[in-house]
Amino acid sequence: MERAQIMAAATKWAIDRGWRCMLAKQGAYEQSLLEHSLIEVDVLLELLPILSNSRHYSLSEVEQKTLLVAVLAHDIGKETDDWQAYVRSSQHGRGVSHIVPDLIRGVVPTLCTALGFESLDDPVQGIMAHCAEFHHARPGRSDGAILEAILSGGSDRFLTLASLIKAIDHFCSAASALDATEAVEHDPALGQHLKVARHQVMVRGVSTTFVHKGAQAAFQQRGWTPLLYFADATVYGADPVDQPIAPAIDEIRDRLKVEVDGAIARDVAPLMVGSPTGNVLPKPHLFSFAESRRYLQTAAEKIGKQSFASTYQREKRRFQETGAPGPRTGKGKLKAEVIREYWRYAGTDGEPYSDKMDGDAGRISVAHPEMMVFKFFKAMMDPQKVEPMGEDGVALASALYQKTFGPGSWAELQSTSTITPAKDMAKTVDYFWALPGAAVNHPELPTVAELPDHARLQVLIDILDGIAQKVYVAIARPSPRDMLSQDMADAFSRDLLWPTAGGAVQALAQQQLDHYVQSKPFAGKESTKGIYFCPICNAPFNSTDGVKASADFIDNPQTHTNRGIAHGPFGYVMVCTTCYFERLLLQVLLGSRPKEVITLMPGLNLGPVKGQRLVDGVRGWVEQAKAQMRGETGKLGLGFSLGFTDQVARHLGDHDPSRLEPEELLSLFSYRFTADTQKKRKAEAVRRLKEEFDNSLEDLNVACAEPFQTWDAAVEALLENRIVQQEVGLIRREAFRLYETVHLVCQTPNLVFVPLSYEVAAGNDESEASKAFRRLYVSLLLSLVFDVKVAIHGEDELVDFRTAAGAAYVPPVPTVRSLVGYDWLPIVEAESWLSAIGAASQLVRDTGLSPRSALYQILAADPPERLTRRIEDHLRRQHRSPTLNHLRLIERLPKFRSA
Repeated sequence: MERAQIMAAATKWAIDRGWRCMLAKQGAYEQSLLEHSLIEVDVLLELLPILSNSRHYSLSEVEQKTLLVAVLAHDIGKETDDWQAYVRSSQHGRGVSHIVPDLIRGVVPTLCTALGFESLDDPVQGIMAHCAEFHHARPGRSDGAILEAILSGGSDRFLTLASLIKAIDHFCSAASALDATEAVEHDPALGQHLKVARHQVMVRGVSTTFVHKGAQAAFQQRGWTPLLYFADATVYGADPVDQPIAPAIDEIRDRLKVEVDGAIARDVAPLMVGSPTGNVLPKPHLFSFAESRRYLQTAAEKIGKQSFASTYQREKRRFQETGAPGPRTGKGKLKAEVIREYWRYAGTDGEPYSDKMDGDAGRISVAHPEMMVFKFFKAMMDPQKVEPMGEDGVALASALYQKTFGPGSWAELQSTSTITPAKDMAKTVDYFWALPGAAVNHPELPTVAELPDHARLQVLIDILDGIAQKVYVAIARPSPRDMLSQDMADAFSRDLLWPTAGGAVQALAQQQLDHYVQSKPFAGKESTKGIYFCPICNAPFNSTDGVKASADFIDNPQTHTNRGIAHGPFGYVMVCTTCYFERLLLQVLLGSRPKEVITLMPGLNLGPVKGQRLVDGVRGWVEQAKAQMRGETGKLGLGFSLGFTDQVARHLGDHDPSRLEPEELLSLFSYRFTADTQKKRKAEAVRRLKEEFDNSLEDLNVACAEPFQTWDAAVEALLENRIVQQEVGLIRREAFRLYETVHLVCQTPNLVFVPLSYEVAAGNDESEASKAFRRLYVSLLLSLVFDVKVAIHGEDELVDFRTAAGAAYVPPVPTVRSLVGYDWLPIVEAESWLSAIGAASQLVRDTGLSPRSALYQILAADPPERLTRRIEDHLRRQHRSPTLNHLRLIERLPKFRSA
C-alpha cells in the first residue's frame, strides 16, 4: 500500500472506533486519541526509508508492517471508559493503566484487515501485539512481558521493534520541539540512527508563517526532512550517515526575504493614498519610485468633484428663501465662508451668493481631485516621509517645480497641510490653471484652466510625475519598497528563537529592565531620544527601531496607557518596527485591515502527511469559496457566509463532522439568495449597463462583440460570465456584490491564517454574545474537520496560543465563557457544543425572541424545556404547530435534562 492509502485506512479505522472525541493527552496541552495515534503513524512512515536502510536496521517488509500496526494499536487501552473517565477527571486520584493486553491482542487482527495486512500469520500478529504492549516498558518491570513474547514465538528482533515503538511514542508525545529533539538524542533506539534538528520562533502573527516557511526552505535545502510541526517550531530529521548540517541564521533570513518578496509584489496603490483630511501617505515603506504615477492617479480618485458645489447650492437656496446662511454641517465652515477665505488669499472680494461666488464655487469643486494630487505630490517629495529623497532630492524637486509653476510656488505648496479648499486653491491649483496652454502642449488654449476637467487632471499628473521621475533618477537611490523585503526579513528573523545568532542573556535582561525603568515618561510621545516598550509585543526599542502608530494599524492609537505618566500631554503610542511590519504585511496581502482572523494550528503537533493535508485542505476550501464569491462558478444565486449557523446546521444534519472532507465545507457555508434579491440585482445590472453605454444597446454590442437583442439578454450573459470586457466586468462585480470576504496568506502546517473582511455574524444588530457563539460554532466545525485547534479572533485580540489546550477558542465575552465554562473548549465537548449551537440557531426563528440576543437566550435557557411553550405560542399566532423536530432540537441544548 502507498503511504497515502495507509494514512487514509488508519484514519477511517480510528474514526470508526470514535477516537476523534476521546482524549489521549490532557494537561498543558490536549490531544485526541485520533490525532495522537495518526501522528505517530505519520512520523513512522516518514522514517521507514532511513530505518529500513542497510546502514541502520535493515527492516524487512513484515517488520515494517509490524511497526505500523503496533504504533496504531499501542494506545488502544485509552479508549476504555475507565481510562477516559480518569484522564478527564480534574482530580486524577489512583492511576488507570491503558495497557490492556487482551484488548490489544483482540484488535490486532481487525487492524491488519483494515490496513490490508491480512496475509500476516498469527505469530507475526502476536509480535505486533507484544510490541504495542511494550511501549511503556521499564527496566526490571517488564522482564515477564519480554519473556512471554519470546516464548510465544517472538523473534530475536522483538526487543528492537518494541524499542522503536517506544522511542517514536516518546518523540511524538514531547510537549515542545526541544523536548522532541532531546527525546531522540537520548534514546539509543533512535539516537544512533536519526539526526534531528529544529527551528523555533516566537509566534507574532501572519509574519510567523513567513518565518516558518523561510526556515523550512533553508533546512530542506540542506537535506533535512520535516518530521513534526508545532505551532512555534518544526523538528527535522536526516540520516546521520549523510552528516547533515543545520542552516545558519543568515541562510534562513535569505529564504525569508524570498518569501516576503513574493508576498509584496502586488498592486498596493489603493493602500498608498490615505485620507484627504489626515495622513495622505500612511504607508511610506511601500512607496515605489516606479509607481508614482499610479499613486497620483489613485489620489485623484480619492475625492469627488461635485460635493462642494452641491452643498454650496443648498446653502444658496436656503439663503434666498430665509435670508439666513446655512445650514452649517457639523463644525465645518459654510461653503460661502470657504470661498470668502479663498478671495482673501487671492486678494479679491465679492458679495455672498453672487454670480462671482457661484463661479468660484464651481471652480473650487471641480479642482478637488487636483488638490489631492498636489497633496500627494508634496508628501512623496518629503524626506521625512520618503527617506531616500534626501536634501539633494528636495532641492532638485524645488527647482523643477518652480521652473514649471513659477517663482515662490514651491514655498506656497509647502505651506499647505491637509485638504483646505480655500488655501489649496490659491496656493497650488491657481498656479497650475494660470499656466499658458502652450506650456502643456495645448497652444490653441490661452490657459490650462480652459482644458476639460479630465484632460486637465491628466496634464497635472503628467507634470508632477515627470518632476518626480527626474528627481528619482538624479538621486539614484533605491525606493523604500525596494528595501522593504530586506527590512522585513531582518525584523521578522529576530523572532527566531532557534537557531539564533546568540548573545548574552544577562545583557538582554538588563536592556529590558532599563527600558522598563526609563520608558514611562516617553509613552505617548514621539522623541528622537525616546525609550519605549511596544504596547503590542512588549519588546523594548529605541526611537530608531519604532514608528508612531496610527489608526490605520491599531485601534485607538491615542488611547492613554498606564505605561505613560498620569498627567500631561499624550499623543500617539509608539510601536516597534516588527509589529508595524506585521500589520503592514497583512494589509499588503489583503488590501485592507481584516475584521477577524481564523487561526488554525496543531493541538500539539502534526506529522508530514497530516500537516500537508491541513495546508491543502484549507487552501482548497478558501479558493473554492473565493471562486464562488467572485462569480467564477457561474452560480450568482449562491452566497457564502460563515455567520448563518442555522443553515450550516441544517446542511450538516446528522452527518459526523469528523468524517467531512474539506471540499464539503463550501456547500455547508453556502446559501441561496432570495428571488427578490436576485431580481433587484438584475435590475441594477440593467441600469448600470444603460448608464455606461448611454442607453444604446448597439454601443454595448460593439464594445462586447456580441449581438444582444435585449438588455435582459445581456444581463443573462453577464450572469454566466460570458462577456469579456473591462467596464462590463466591473458592473457585474458591483451589481452582484462579487466581493471576496475570506482570504488566505502564506500558510504552513504550523500555522494557518484565514483573514475575514467581515465579522462572523448573522447581522450587524446581533449582541456580542450571539456573535461569539457563531464564531465558536465555526471554530468547532473547522476543528473537527481538520483535526486541529481553531480560534476566531480580532486582529489585535491577544490570544495565548502557546498554552491553549482544547479544540476551539471561546470568544472572551463574559456571559458566553460563563455558560460554556472554558476559555478553550475541550476536545471531548466539541461535538456536543457544535450540536447545541446548531440546534439553537435553528430554533431562533420559531421562538419569537428578539433576533439580537435570541441565540444566546436559547442556549442559556434553564431548563430549555420551557422553550416548548414559547414556541407553541409563537407558532399558534402563525397558524402553525410545533413539530417533533422542535423537540429533538431542544433535547440538544446544553442544559436539557432528560427524565
